[in-house]
Amino acid sequence: MEFMQQFLGALGSSGRAAEVQDLAPGAFASAGDTKSVSSQFQDFVWDLEGIGLRNWLRMDVSELEQFLPKGEIANLVVNTDGEGFGRGGGGPGTIQLDADDTQVAKLMLRCAARGKADLLDFEAVDPYKLLHGMPAREVDEELSTLPPNPYLEDHQLERLVDAHQTRLGGRKGQNPRTDPKWLEDGATVDELYRKELDFYRTAGPVEWKDDGDGGYEWKWKQPPNTFWDERRKVYIQEQKGVDPNLKLKEMRQHMLDVTRMGSMVKVGRINYFRALVVVGNGKGVYGFGVGFGNTPKEARADSALKALQNLEYIDMDPGRSLCTPVKGHEYKHTMEIIPRPIGRGIKANKKFLPLLYILGLDNCKVRFMYPKIFTRIRAIKRTLDDIVSRRTLANMTGKRYALLVAPGDHWVHWPDRWFSEIRQPYDAKNHHAKMVHKHAVHFKKRGVRIATPLDVKAGWRKKNWARWNTPLERWLQHRRENFDPSMLPSSTIPGDDSASPSLPPAAAASAHLAA
Repeated sequence: MEFMQQFLGALGSSGRAAEVQDLAPGAFASAGDTKSVSSQFQDFVWDLEGIGLRNWLRMDVSELEQFLPKGEIANLVVNTDGEGFGRGGGGPGTIQLDADDTQVAKLMLRCAARGKADLLDFEAVDPYKLLHGMPAREVDEELSTLPPNPYLEDHQLERLVDAHQTRLGGRKGQNPRTDPKWLEDGATVDELYRKELDFYRTAGPVEWKDDGDGGYEWKWKQPPNTFWDERRKVYIQEQKGVDPNLKLKEMRQHMLDVTRMGSMVKVGRINYFRALVVVGNGKGVYGFGVGFGNTPKEARADSALKALQNLEYIDMDPGRSLCTPVKGHEYKHTMEIIPRPIGRGIKANKKFLPLLYILGLDNCKVRFMYPKIFTRIRAIKRTLDDIVSRRTLANMTGKRYALLVAPGDHWVHWPDRWFSEIRQPYDAKNHHAKMVHKHAVHFKKRGVRIATPLDVKAGWRKKNWARWNTPLERWLQHRRENFDPSMLPSSTIPGDDSASPSLPPAAAASAHLAA
């Protein structure tokens, strides 16, 4: 709470706070709102703890100021001549604001109040729908479906924007100077602003560029390792040989299979060898090669060279688990990669471990179906192509890399001793069941094992055992349940010797047993 008082005191004693208080009275909390402010601060602490930033509150005020962005803030000028952004006579180091900027500011505040601080989260700018030409809802239409903020209403946010615009108009282009001593460490505000602007400009599958007239134009990003074919109007994959800058000391190879082949030619039958080799650096760069030679050594050298000419990259995050399971097919041959928590390692057949180490896979379970190695290679490549990293997802969706997490992601390994408290009731129940058996056998002088209520499953009766009986036993059980002596004639009642029996001997015996 002391830290909160110091922090609020630093904000309340600033010159900007005095200006806001003059233009918008009641913007800062009074002394009577201490209870609500403290409860909000406690909620803030819990939210920080939920994302792992509780230690951030333990920083000293001077240490906190050291890491805040510093620098001269660009001078904001309200444009009244109707010109767009970046025009007019504001001079260098100024940002001119017009009516469109005001509307955008109000819209972004409404979005942030409803939990969507990034405009790329809306359907109107969804890259998938933009690429396929699918209709999408407008931002205002989608925003109306979200629940409003219980603490900030839309008219209050618009009032803040109007008050800030009025304050900028009253300054007449004058911006308060920053203390030079405060500019010693940390990044400047201008650098932070340019970095954010570049991020949003290059986020997604398109790139925006300034056309020089105050507007922007866009174009699709070029896929990596491709060139533009003017005749076909498409991007074509580059066919390249062995990269001369490739560090071969980091590469490892493993021969998957070598087979003796034969064929018929004009001079007769010839024999040769076919080798399948995988090369890689264990960090996601790999390549498969199929080589031929008169000897296994020549075939292996040829396949290793072809593997280096066809290197590919696994799009995965190093040191983190996979986002989703992946599965690839080539006819009936399949490969499955199932992610495991961090620190669990690889789970697969031992003969596949050299292949998996060269590919750079970790913390996953790998399974193969059917042993034909030549077809399995294509299934492996299709499976590895389906792996998508968080970095690629961030570029595709425009979201921050740190906001993309997958099931199983964690940064701290829980020690096993933490679970000893959870195991105690289960261990106690097992120990109690063993003690009941021990007492029933040893202390009650019974030579058989006694079933306790803990061992008997509810719902089992002798009636249910009829499915394993013989047909005669099932018929007897049916007679026991449905037999009524009053429905039988007097001649069939057991013990009545005056009349001759009208039933067969077996049926009479069954009726007697049933009675």
